[in-house]
Amino acid sequence: MLLIPFNNLVLYPALRRFGIEATALRRMTAGIAFAGLSWIVVGLMQVVLDGGNTFSITWQVLPYALLTLGEVLVSATGLEFAYSQAPQAMKGAIMSFWLLSVTIGNLWVLVVNAGVKNDAVIGFIKSSGFGLTAFQMFFFAVFAFAAALAFGLVARSYPLADHYRKA
Repeated sequence: MLLIPFNNLVLYPALRRFGIEATALRRMTAGIAFAGLSWIVVGLMQVVLDGGNTFSITWQVLPYALLTLGEVLVSATGLEFAYSQAPQAMKGAIMSFWLLSVTIGNLWVLVVNAGVKNDAVIGFIKSSGFGLTAFQMFFFAVFAFAAALAFGLVARSYPLADHYRKA
């Protein structure tokens, strides 16, 4: 929760001084990419552990910080954006679709994790040279980066509406 005022009072004004306007769609795109980056860090940490090496548990702060920043950029911004784009009569329906998208994301993770229990998939993962957990983290990272790219490209041509405070 501390990241929300930090972003609004420090990060976004700093970006504006560099000529970068952190629009809602840009913030959501960056948030998805930060989530992907956090999975890369976790995957690399798992590779180190799989190699028999150890490191300080404080390294876990980095992926949690990246994932939390991504979550704030996507969730808080996304809810506000969805609400602002919906006409008054559709605000409840749009919020429902927002929550449905979260459910679909959770189901996607469930499907991927269930797919890993397949012998053919496990064989493929072993042939990659990565352990199961590291492979999954890299898989989710690639998926997140692809989603960020697709989202960012679609966002560039999105026609903004302003229904934020309209009764």
